Amino acid sequence: MNDMQEVPISGILVKTPLSLTARSVIPSVVHPRELDLTWLNKINFKSASTELKLMQRNTLLERENKQLRKELLEQKLLLLEYKTSTEAKLEEARVREDNLIRSNEDFKREMKQQAEETNRLMKQMMEMFQKQAQP
Repeated sequence: MNDMQEVPISGILVKTPLSLTARSVIPSVVHPRELDLTWLNKINFKSASTELKLMQRNTLLERENKQLRKELLEQKLLLLEYKTSTEAKLEEARVREDNLIRSNEDFKREMKQQAEETNRLMKQMMEMFQKQAQP
């Protein structure tokens, strides 16, 4: 009782203890019409709308990421197909070149044989003409 102070209530001074109990501050009956919770709604809506925006943004980014991954896989597949077809064409060109080189060498050998044969026949003809020219 020593720490009691006088507190004015409605113009009347009443002695009350310094500490207040919850019952003295909170009325026993609160009517819903008396509650003003608009500030709470604003906070809830703001945080909810921010979270909703983040979730929507996240969803959009995930969709975009999936689309980009799909396009990347398609590009990789196209690159692989291109590499495969290019390597096949290069191998085909190498085989063709080898065949052309072989056929060219065969042709040179054949032409050399024919030239040698022609030279041999020419020598024989010259020898025959020389024999015929000698009486």
